[in-house]
Amino acid sequence: VCAELEGAHVWEMTSRGIHARIVSDLNQKWGESRACTSCGKCVQACPTGALAEKGRAVEEMVKTNERVSALVHQRGVQS
Repeated sequence: VCAELEGAHVWEMTSRGIHARIVSDLNQKWGESRACTSCGKCVQACPTGALAEKGRAVEEMVKTNERVSALVHQRGVQS
């Protein structure tokens, strides 16, 4: 989502299988990412709910996939 919609290449997957994990900015701590614009699109697009806005409980999160879908449509991103 970061690269395709926001133009910021923040998140990457490292390793495979049970060792897979998400890293940011060449393995920097997530909170220290300089490329992240804090737009929240990754939180909205995460299919498992593993990402949450800082300071909010997961139960409080309301997914609005329409927002991400609209952005994808506006920018003409191919799935």
